[in-house]
Amino acid sequence: MLGRVRRWGIAVIIVSAIAVVPLAYANHGVLSEDGPAAQIGAGFVRVNETHLLTPSLVRAFVPTGSKSHRCLITYSESTGGTDGSTLYCGARTVNGVDGLLITISLREELADLFLSLTIYQQFAKGYGSPVLYIGD
Repeated sequence: MLGRVRRWGIAVIIVSAIAVVPLAYANHGVLSEDGPAAQIGAGFVRVNETHLLTPSLVRAFVPTGSKSHRCLITYSESTGGTDGSTLYCGARTVNGVDGLLITISLREELADLFLSLTIYQQFAKGYGSPVLYIGD
């Protein structure tokens, strides 16, 4: 009888471990880069030569639905030329749509510009596709 209880106890422990381990390492709430904002509210966008205001100045507006000036932007990948460049973000409203302004001052002109950026704006409802920004 004691042997039978011991076997059932070991079986319960093994089944519990199999059920609990995947839950502990699961990606809770993290969505793909093409989906809505993930848990921390970060987004992923790509900019290219269509977002150049001048040959060395990227200006792009990303609709977010937020007016917050609290924002962050970092490079994910690029075709080069980002060494020594300056990037910053700010809040703007374009045609009644609130969003994030991306400004990148490149050190040199690039023929085939491609930049992947991780962006964040407090209270963003999501991140739309970037468009060239020609405002102030």
